[in-house]
Amino acid sequence: MNRRLRRTLALACLSALAAWISAVGQEPILTFSLDPTQITIPQGGEAIVVLRVENPTVYQGDDIEPTLDVEGLALRAEPEGIEALQPFDVATIALRLSAAEGVPLGTSSHVLGVLYSYCIGDLCFQFSEEVPFTLTVEPPSEVPVELPVVLPVESRSPFWYGLGALGFGILLVAAAVAIRRAFSTSWPLYAVLILFAVGGLAYGVALNQHEQAQGIGSVLCTSCVGIEEAQHGEPELTPAGIAAIEGVEREIELLVFYAKWCHACPFAESMVEKIGEHNPRITYRFIDVEEEPDLAERSGVIRSGRTIVPAILRVDTGAIVFGAEDLEARLVDLLEGRP
Repeated sequence: MNRRLRRTLALACLSALAAWISAVGQEPILTFSLDPTQITIPQGGEAIVVLRVENPTVYQGDDIEPTLDVEGLALRAEPEGIEALQPFDVATIALRLSAAEGVPLGTSSHVLGVLYSYCIGDLCFQFSEEVPFTLTVEPPSEVPVELPVVLPVESRSPFWYGLGALGFGILLVAAAVAIRRAFSTSWPLYAVLILFAVGGLAYGVALNQHEQAQGIGSVLCTSCVGIEEAQHGEPELTPAGIAAIEGVEREIELLVFYAKWCHACPFAESMVEKIGEHNPRITYRFIDVEEEPDLAERSGVIRSGRTIVPAILRVDTGAIVFGAEDLEARLVDLLEGRP
């Protein structure tokens, strides 16, 4: 085996390992908080609550939608949801809660549901998070209560604050250089440089920039093994792949799990369609995880409320592959029964 082939195989193994780790060990990227967490609302009345959404990671959060399933309460979000939350950004959603006249009086504990998704390369994840709150229902108020107007926060990224701090630091350095030239002394320049360095470190720690750097490092490390190369073009089967597919002699059914918010799912769907064209013994079905969540959960695509797509399941063995990276080789292994 020559060196180039060994290197190619090693990179393929690392890519598959990274995809498996991402599929199994994905974590939520957004944090949520309610203000207030103790909500008081009269029967037949309304209350305003603010949902704060923070993204402390290097990934973009998509399609963020709050939901509430409490009998007697209705929820209206303003805006209805957040289409995209950029890395390190903050946003808010004003929640208008309406209570029916027959809601029982008293205090009870509930959770606000928040649904969102994000993608890492060719893998997309969906999360269903819960934000706890306490609800107190009071008798109807005889005096109309004027609700506050809450304006959503669209973006407050530390990145722009950092640019402002950098500009101020440059001005300080320029002033120190001018003093050095005017008075032929170097200590103002050294003092400003030390102050700028220490202040920059303190500022970064205060804004969790050290965590951001770790996140960026993890993305770069993942990119080294190719997981960040999302597939968006039309797939093409290799001659070796076609020969292996045509050599499958038993009936095999594949379930292709997809979602509308998944970027790489169309590529995976097209790949399976091409495989079916080369061997009529291989049949397939496309499953929308949002329309058939029970089937997706039984198949291991939804785990503890977390969805991973694209996912392709071989029905007779239960073997499954996630993502679209190096998909042809992994599907051939799936069809031939190799782990």
